[in-house]
Amino acid sequence: MMRKRTREIAMELLYQSTMNHKTPEELMDDYFEDNQDDLREDTDMDYLEDVLTGVESHKEQIDRIIEKYLVKWKLPRLSKINLSILRLATYEILFIENIPNNVSIFEAVDMTKKYSDDTSGSFVNGVLDKIAHMETRNSMESVPENENMEESETEEELDEK
Repeated sequence: MMRKRTREIAMELLYQSTMNHKTPEELMDDYFEDNQDDLREDTDMDYLEDVLTGVESHKEQIDRIIEKYLVKWKLPRLSKINLSILRLATYEILFIENIPNNVSIFEAVDMTKKYSDDTSGSFVNGVLDKIAHMETRNSMESVPENENMEESETEEELDEK
């Protein structure tokens, strides 16, 4: 539950950053000043800081990847909420290994339905699903395949039949 709430805070702060161009540190300071310090106890501050600074430092790369998978859309046409959610989830997919891609996608769609609208949920799901499959596949293509593993998988498949 802590991560879910922290993810929502991260999205809110990323959304704010699209309008006021503050640093991640300034955004966090402002947020917790306005929303009482006891909120910090219920927030995964390491994750929050990692995501905010990570999205900021990789924003151009993240935006290029998002735009690559938009069908008949351009980045500037996206609502700032949907763009913030896509940036957050794309960062998780590409840079945070201990969060499974399906969790990042599910949470992003859930936030989209909560903060945007139901039709945007399927749109966000489609874009993130492509990113998760294609971008992780692209990074895997540089890793040589283990031929023995393919053979053993084939043997297991034969045993199942």
